[in-house]
Formats: sequence, structure tokens, C-alpha cells
Amino acid sequence: MKRGKYLLGIVLISILVAGCNKNTATPNNSPSEPANKVDGKYDPPIEMTFAVGRVDSDVNFPDGQTTKDNLWTRKVEEELGIKLDVTLAMKSGDEYNQKLNALIVTNDLPDLFTVYGGAINQVDQIIEADLAEDLTEAFEKYASPLVKKLLPDEALEPLKRDGKLYFLPAVQDPAEEGFMTWIRTDWLKKLNLPEPKTFQDVIAIAEAFKAMNPDQNYGFEAGTADWNMYSLSGLFSAYHAYPNAWLKDADGNLVNGTILPEMKDALQSLQDLKKKGLIHQEWTVSDDGERSREDLINGRLGIHFGQWWAPEWPLQLVKDHDPESEWKAFPFMSADDKPSLHLRQTVQVNSFYVLKKGFAHPEAFFDMVNLVAEHYWGETAVADPPASELWKIAPADVQLWGKNIVFQESVEDAFKSDDTSKLRPTELQLYERIVDYKDGANENWGVAIEYGEGGSLGIYDTYTQNNTWINNEFYGAPTPSMTTKQANLDKLFLETFIDIVNGGDINKFDTFVEQWKKQGGDDITKEVNEWYKSK
Repeated sequence: MKRGKYLLGIVLISILVAGCNKNTATPNNSPSEPANKVDGKYDPPIEMTFAVGRVDSDVNFPDGQTTKDNLWTRKVEEELGIKLDVTLAMKSGDEYNQKLNALIVTNDLPDLFTVYGGAINQVDQIIEADLAEDLTEAFEKYASPLVKKLLPDEALEPLKRDGKLYFLPAVQDPAEEGFMTWIRTDWLKKLNLPEPKTFQDVIAIAEAFKAMNPDQNYGFEAGTADWNMYSLSGLFSAYHAYPNAWLKDADGNLVNGTILPEMKDALQSLQDLKKKGLIHQEWTVSDDGERSREDLINGRLGIHFGQWWAPEWPLQLVKDHDPESEWKAFPFMSADDKPSLHLRQTVQVNSFYVLKKGFAHPEAFFDMVNLVAEHYWGETAVADPPASELWKIAPADVQLWGKNIVFQESVEDAFKSDDTSKLRPTELQLYERIVDYKDGANENWGVAIEYGEGGSLGIYDTYTQNNTWINNEFYGAPTPSMTTKQANLDKLFLETFIDIVNGGDINKFDTFVEQWKKQGGDDITKEVNEWYKSK
């Protein structure tokens, strides 16, 4: 977890202690009598305030539409008789969180508000302060069959609190968050190298890529920020190491992957790669990712550990700079005879939609949820205008479970059969962009590599078939010891990590493990397992 989340938790604890005593809403433990409807619309109309959250530059409003007057505000009023008043929409998530926190303090929350997925602790504190409506009964009574299909039990059950549903999560299939190894195949062809089958093959390829331009090229991205643990994920996985993840051991308890013996092997490998010049010699200096992006673009890196969407970013930038460049995705490869596993979150939540405690008509919220689901995933589904991303401002985000994997399979089938009649609107857009790429539109290369025939999303099916997933089992709010001790443990690990990779004694890892346990790691582990056994 990132350090900012711990700080956010500390701030919110003090905020909610003040705010929870000001909750004067009338308790509403079960849905009230539904409001009157005429021809499917509320009459008189129901008014609802809505904090949509972050409306960033990705949302491109068609002419005549704004944050407060758009496809969704119009649609819910015209079709449902719900007047949706967007009261809070910010350009950044941090700015939005600050505003939302202020509303919590004054108990001036809108009827419906968004909380972002990285802040499960914020949601828990809102629930503990009795500010969120219990949606359990309303979901069963008012959610459409389509919504219940899109939000299966496997998505909802881990997120319930004491068996109750206090929010509608925008969930994503964790399988879509797995990483893979991207390699420049035009360089493989140039050097007459075979595709890799083991991690030793990947290292040999990195050495060959460096030899093409010894003074500038190197093999692997590396850095010291949290995200760089992901940029090295293929190497860690090769040695069965999963830093920062809470893994289930043979006894059914959770242990932190950072202190397991496999990490020592991975750090030794990193040290060896650094000595060979396969990691940038100043890897700890520039840590915002900009150097790695520039080195990819300028042909100094030919290996990238990334997710399925890497072709659109950052690899599309490479293609734009060098149209001859080609990349291919490979599953992670092992450094020994045991299979390399692929880390994923047990629960992947992009955002939470919370209804204010005491809102009189939760059925109106689910009417909107049903409308959003039908709009995007039902028999009458339509797609947003290209690049508009209007789904981000809808009053709910209900996604098809594993949607991108499904999209890739559907688009691939359409190309094989030369039949687009069964494609959903979004799938048809993807299909047409791939056709445009084949006709010379280089800017759609990334989409073709992701969703086309043999696309990167298909690799996740390989992971599932081969049973090579490993779960990060902890998805709760930061524990008490995390809020006070995690920052120091992160610092301790970072210092050890840098020291060893730069040539320090590998046995310093053993000393680190002892210190990690004594300085709060054992306390955190105890609390994490208490959470795990109680959920």
C-alpha cells in the first residue's frame, strides 16, 4: 500500500470523530415505500444531489454538454423522472477527497457520492460513522437481473461489512490486472534470437539488446518508488518473490512477501544485473518514471514488464517514434523448474457509490444503476462517442465482469468469422479501429495489439488455464499498526533494497527481516491475520 493511504486514514479518523456526532439523518434501515411512478417515471420527480468525483481531461463532453448538464443528467430525468444535481466534480482526485472530507465534517453530504477505490479505509470510516445507507435489502429488491449478473457474489461478498452492503462498488475482474513481459520482437528478428521460454532467456535477450548499443542500452527498468516494484514484477515473479503482497502460507495464515526467502534470491539477481550494466547505473536518481519512458521511446530499452494495456501506453509512444518497432507479450517466465506465478488483487475496486444515510428512496438509486447497466451492457446497449468516456460521469459504474477479456475474445472471433453482427457497440468500435490500423492508421496499433487476433488480453486466459495466479489476500483498511509503523518499515526495506542492488552484502537481507519483525512487522502481521479470520 502506498504511504499516502496511511496518512489519509489518520486524517479521516479525526475528521469522522467530529463528523459522526453530527449525523441527524433519520435512520432508514430498510427501503421505504417506493415513490409514485407514471409510465416508469417518478411523478412528482425525485431530486437527488450527486458528487460525481473526479472529472478529468479524459472526459470529453460533446457540444452542449457540461458536468451538470450531460447525457446522464438528461437521461435519468427524461426516462426516470429523477433530477440529478451534480454538486461536486473536481479535476483531481486529491482535490475531490479534500472537498468530500469537508462535507463529512459538516454532515453536509450529497445524497449520492463517489469514493475512490484506493480508499477502502475511507469507506469503512464512513460506515462506522453511520453516514452510509444499508443497501442490502434494496439491492435484492430493486437491482435488475442484469445488474445482479454484472455484480456476481464473488465481486460483492468480499466487500460486505458484517454481511451488509453499504455501497455499490465499481468492481473489475482482478484477472485484468495481471502483468506480462513485453519484448521488442523487431530486435529479436534483427539479432536472429528465438522467443524466450525461461527467465534466463530473458536475461540473455537483455544482454543482446545492450550489446546493440553498449553505451546507451540497458536491460530492465528499475527505480525506488512504489510503482517500480511493478516495473520489476517479472523479475520478482521469476524467483517467486512478491514484495508488499500478503500471501497465504501452508497453514492458511497471511505472510508478507517482502520478508520471505525468495526475496533474497530476487535481490541477488538484481545485484548481478546491475553489475552487468543491465540496470541503469543511476537507477535511484530519477524515480518518476520519466527516464524509463524516454528510454523506451528512444530505443534504449527493449523489455518492459507491464499490463495488457501497455501497447496504448507507453508502447504506442515507441511506435509513434519508431514505426518499425514491434512488441509482443509473453507470460512471466521462471528462473527454475517451478512455474512463475502472476500476482493479482483478491478484490479490484475502482470506486464506491455511497448513498447517504436516510435518503428516502433507495429504489431511485437502483433505477439509475439499472439504467446505466442497460445502456452499456443490455440488449439495447450503445457505446459512448469515441474518446468521450462519458461513463465516468454516470451515477453508477457497472461493468461486465472481465469485460476487456470478453471484448478481446469477441473481436478476435469476429475477425476469424468475418462476422460483426454479434459484436456489442464498444466491441464494434474496437473492431473498426483495428481495421483502420490494418489500413495504415498507426495510431491504432496499441488497440490492435491488445484486442486483435492473439491480443495481449488473451494471455490472461493462459494464466487461468495453467492456474498460475497468486492472490494478494489483504484488501482491508490499514490496520492500527500500519498507520503508525508502516512508513518506517517501507524506509527500512528501501534502504536494504538499494544497498544490496548496489553491491552490498546479500546477507543484509536476513538482518532486514529481523528488524522488520521487531519494528512493527510482527504487529502488522498479527492484525492482518485477525482481519483475515474475521471477514
